[in-house]
Formats: sequence, structure tokens, C-alpha cells
Amino acid sequence: MQRKPKAHPLAAVLLFASATLLSQARAHAQALPTATANVHLSAFAGVSANYTGLELAKNGDIVAGVDFGVGSFKGFYPSLEARGLYPIDKGQTVNLENALGGLRLSRLKGNIQGYGDVLFGRGKLTFPGGYPIPSGNYTVLSNTTNVLSFGGGAEYFFKPHWGVKGDFQFQRYQTPVAVSGSLYSKVFTAGVVYRFGTGGLNGLRGRHF
Repeated sequence: MQRKPKAHPLAAVLLFASATLLSQARAHAQALPTATANVHLSAFAGVSANYTGLELAKNGDIVAGVDFGVGSFKGFYPSLEARGLYPIDKGQTVNLENALGGLRLSRLKGNIQGYGDVLFGRGKLTFPGGYPIPSGNYTVLSNTTNVLSFGGGAEYFFKPHWGVKGDFQFQRYQTPVAVSGSLYSKVFTAGVVYRFGTGGLNGLRGRHF
């Protein structure tokens, strides 16, 4: 009997934490004192189209995460990012999930914050019907692996605290079902972002909309 795939524990924690941050955003918007203006904290959540890189398989995912940074350097804002990805529209070939953390570097121009990031973590590939390795000696039902992700995007703030975002990640998974030993997925995300702290984006850049 085929076992039902389980969510990656860390991914579930990240998704829950990020969703909680977003749902409580208004209640805590004024909680940070003015003295913490150099601290920038935001949370985001969205939906993704994940082109898995195996045959023509595609997943529909939920993505959520948080970014935390302190200060700026020559107009750039460095921060630590943690995010999780979990498939809600699962394909019949392969389903990808992961929990990642790493570095993000962003820059403001008007109400738009562009950024790039480098992330690393753990992921899981689940093959609902099993998938043969290239030699054909056996099939793989699932495997866990390190995941390396490079990407970036932009956030547009229509209000000091609230914005929308577009994000792209190019991710590498290791798996025996690929001839090269690696599978490369492309993840396109659209979502919402909330910036914490007094003034939101205004507090970050020191001027008003």
C-alpha cells in the first residue's frame, strides 16, 4: 500500500509561523518602539507555480517566510531570510517541498524594494507512482536532499506596511531519478508582504510616501 507523503516538519513550522505573523500584523504594527527603526522585519505569503524540472511536471505551491535585518550599507539592506514551500496542487509525477534559510540583499527605489537572495536547506521529493532510476533497476518513491536556491524579486508597497510581491527561485535538488543526479526547478511566486515597525516602509527609508 502506498503511504501518504508527509510534510517536511521544518517547512510546516515556517509556513505556520509566517501565516501567524501575517494574521497578527495589524495588532502588532505599533509594538516596535522608535528606537528600533534600524531593525527591518517583514513576513510574506503567496502561491507559486513550480516547474519541477522532471519531464513537464508542475506543482502549485504555498510559499511563506520571514526576513530580518539590522541597518543598511551604502543604500543596501542586508537581512536573513527563512522560507518554506509546500505543494497544494500535487502532480502525478513528482511533488517538491522544502525549508530554506539564507541571505537576502535589497535596495529601495520609491515604493519598490528589489532584492536578490541565496538560500540553502533541506527538501523532499515525493513520486506518487514511483519513478525509475535511469538504469531501470528500481523505482524511487521519495528522497530527501539538500536544496540550493538562487533568486530574487521585487516588492511594491501601496501602503507603508502592506505590499505585493513577485519572486523567482531557481532551485537544485539531488535525486537518483535524474541522469545528472540533480533536478532543477523554477518557482514563480506572487504574494503579499507585511512590514513591521513604526511607519513600515517609511520608517525603513526615513521619509514618507
